[in-house]
Amino acid sequence: MMVPGPVACHLEVLKALATQPLHPRDSHFVTMFRRVLQELREVFRAPDGQPVLFNGGGLLAMEVALANFIEPKDHILIVNNGFFGEELIRVAKCYTRNVETLTAPLGERVPLEEIKIHLDSHQFQVLAVSHVDTGSGVKAQIHQLVQTAQTTNTLTIVDAVSSVAGEPLEQSDWGIDVCFASTQKAIAGPPGIALLMLGEKAMDQLDARQKPISSVYLNLKHWITSMQSYEVEDVPRLVSTPATNLVAALDIALHLIQQEGLKQRIQRHHHNAQKLREGITSLGLNLVPKHRDYQANTITTIYSPQQIVATKVVKHMLNHGVRIVPGLGRSREDLFRIGHMGNVTSKDVSTTLSVLKKVLTKL
Repeated sequence: MMVPGPVACHLEVLKALATQPLHPRDSHFVTMFRRVLQELREVFRAPDGQPVLFNGGGLLAMEVALANFIEPKDHILIVNNGFFGEELIRVAKCYTRNVETLTAPLGERVPLEEIKIHLDSHQFQVLAVSHVDTGSGVKAQIHQLVQTAQTTNTLTIVDAVSSVAGEPLEQSDWGIDVCFASTQKAIAGPPGIALLMLGEKAMDQLDARQKPISSVYLNLKHWITSMQSYEVEDVPRLVSTPATNLVAALDIALHLIQQEGLKQRIQRHHHNAQKLREGITSLGLNLVPKHRDYQANTITTIYSPQQIVATKVVKHMLNHGVRIVPGLGRSREDLFRIGHMGNVTSKDVSTTLSVLKKVLTKL
């Protein structure tokens, strides 16, 4: 399973899925949920952050983030480094007509100076960007980008779906206002839980919102009330029934991260990424990210060799027992992507490179 999610889960995580569901107000579940909320603060490196989790995937987390922090007259700047930059644009346009985009060529990222010029030229209420674009494999310069946004008091929303628990991410220290993610990537839980982590500025902005959000399920205020009640009340308040078995599995996945150590886990992701890319280039293949600094720890995107469509490479890899994926959207036949996140080992990387060499020789 060398894919950019959902990743293979540890056996103990799978066991948690196979237990009888707990009632969401059962004392054992309440204790577990409190632990999960605290462990999420540690993974996002946001000790004072407000975690929110609810049933859904990464797209729902994205929509909740944008829906709650965009009002109809707001001006939004989207930094687009790939496929999920396009998704940010698509969702943001549901909530305001005033969406401006800065788009990088494939394999590049939008320069900081260009972002600064745009932030200085107009009052933007929100800047949104993907930390790691799962389509291009390009990693944004999040720390510097957020610092740039802070000079104009622009709220920052960061798509951390393919970065949290696999890339260096310091939400509080870097000043990120809103991070959103999901559980099936570097966290190595099963799919089905959407995650948000809110900073102090984001919480204040929710309170200051002028037009109430026209939704019950997407309304973060409802979810925050529920999350806070789980941390302090014996009988917590619910917005909707949580997927209790998924929460139990996430609890185990977060405990395994804690056991490994977050710093060590990120270092493992970095070493595996380097090893894979050295092997890829030794096979004469070209990486999509144009510069080493742009390359993510969690996913590698590769140009398919000339005269060989990427979907054929993917198919033949699967015939040899290794699942990778083609590019997204228009790049489906031109690129293939290898995920190396979650529980992927150095041995998994070696096996993938060996099989890829064999497949390319035959094709």
